[in-house]
Amino acid sequence: MIGNPYKGAGFKGLLRYLHEGRKGEENPHRVIWAEARNLPTTDPMVVAGIMRATTSLSRGSKRPVYHLPISWPPEEQPPKEVQMQVAEQLIADLGLSEHQHLIVAHDDGDCPHIHIVVNTVHPESGRVWNAWRDVYRIMESLERQEQELGLRIVDRPDLDEWRKGERDPDRKKDPSRGEKLRAAREDGAPLAKWSETEMRRIRADITNHFKDATSWAELESRLEAHGLHLRRAGQGFRITDGEHFMTMSKVGKHARQDRLEARFQETWEAYEIDREIDRDVADQLEPPDAERPVSILDELAQEAERRDEQEMAKAKSRVKRAFAAVETYAYFQSKEKEAAEEGAKLIRDRRALRKNQFIAERINNDIAQANDAVENIFGQLYRNPKSARAALERRTQAGDSLDDIDLTQIGKKRGWRLLGFRTKARIEANAALSELPRAHRRLTSLTNQKERHDHAGLTLQAKIGASEDAYGRAVEVVGDRETRNDRRLGLWRDMRDAMRDVTDTHIREADLPDDHRDYLLDAWRQVQESERKGDRTQTKRQMQRDMNERDER
Repeated sequence: MIGNPYKGAGFKGLLRYLHEGRKGEENPHRVIWAEARNLPTTDPMVVAGIMRATTSLSRGSKRPVYHLPISWPPEEQPPKEVQMQVAEQLIADLGLSEHQHLIVAHDDGDCPHIHIVVNTVHPESGRVWNAWRDVYRIMESLERQEQELGLRIVDRPDLDEWRKGERDPDRKKDPSRGEKLRAAREDGAPLAKWSETEMRRIRADITNHFKDATSWAELESRLEAHGLHLRRAGQGFRITDGEHFMTMSKVGKHARQDRLEARFQETWEAYEIDREIDRDVADQLEPPDAERPVSILDELAQEAERRDEQEMAKAKSRVKRAFAAVETYAYFQSKEKEAAEEGAKLIRDRRALRKNQFIAERINNDIAQANDAVENIFGQLYRNPKSARAALERRTQAGDSLDDIDLTQIGKKRGWRLLGFRTKARIEANAALSELPRAHRRLTSLTNQKERHDHAGLTLQAKIGASEDAYGRAVEVVGDRETRNDRRLGLWRDMRDAMRDVTDTHIREADLPDDHRDYLLDAWRQVQESERKGDRTQTKRQMQRDMNERDER
């Protein structure tokens, strides 16, 4: 197993990428399953909002996102239970079990893998998790679990060196994961960094060349004498022998691009253009190939073979373009459906919230009336109504039932009684005593009802927030109502035009997975049927116009 952690600042972009893919290359179907811990849901936008709110507990957390992908070799296909066991044990070993985290499994790529997204801010204490030596702690946890689960043991020389307390400056390094991804994107070979010892030797050999060269061409010529080349890499340069590399900045300050361009009085881009032009001219001046076809038939055969290869390459390109157009149109339709569903859900929830608010307003009015009635009863019943009511509230909050409470003991009644004679205040107090239980129960019932409606209102507001976010994301793809039809029609026409350039034979012979081939054939048949229906409709309309013209004549 391999786990490489990454730290970041924003949850929303990462979670959207994990669930939908890169922008322009969306693939929402790649998620197999998702599990949340210390979170109420796996919805990516809701999770992002909750995690973002949690980070407000810590002012010093600028990069609270901890992204930890874990991958297995292609020959190992662990089930979900094993993947979850590995993830949870790794989280526990890192001391992050109490933190909010989401685990997402993907089925794209050559290797089975999962992604763990952790909020490094503790949801209760607000303390930020300490990532000290996290890479080695991850390697130790994965190695121990490989042994316990009987999985393939991955070679980890960095971990061995860390355990020994040493690092070998002469150890040869393998290409990094990022370098392998770059090589795959550019269809090239991945390069490994030189060891520290080798890098110092090369730097000593070539430093003077960067100081003494007067042009880019001279600098490249000097480097080639050592078997080295200068290559553009992102915003900088690499010095490479075709298998290893180091960045040009390792040579020193005098090897900075801006200083070299100022000294050479030529930018690297301009030099590259001139160099390519010189190569093209040189190719045109070279003598023709000495190995010519022995006969005109051989030459015609080779020409026919080249044409076939070109046609095959064009057919493959057209099939890829058609598949991309179909996927884009299907994705637009799914997002359009999602927007309609989320819009309808949003309308329902808003109506339910308005109804809830209307009922809550009525309940508040009823509570106010019931509270006034209870206060009047306490005023008629007790000499000190506030003290008596406070005593009753303490008893009920302690768990005593109203039937078990002696209402004559929580306060002194108004009026007095002597030898069977009762004052008017005592008579009113006795009457209020009989009314108090019913009035108090009604007030308690209305209060409980209000709490339920308030909870339901908060739940609806949370659902509305999630629906608004989901609806907004869908509308970002499909556009508003005014432009949605135009975008759908434009995507349909792109798909139709792409399908016109391919045949069912091209699709069957294309190098595609079986499910992709069947999917593309179904789409091709649908487009063909739509074209035939359009032709029949056009023919009927033309016939109707001809008949109308004859009738007019």
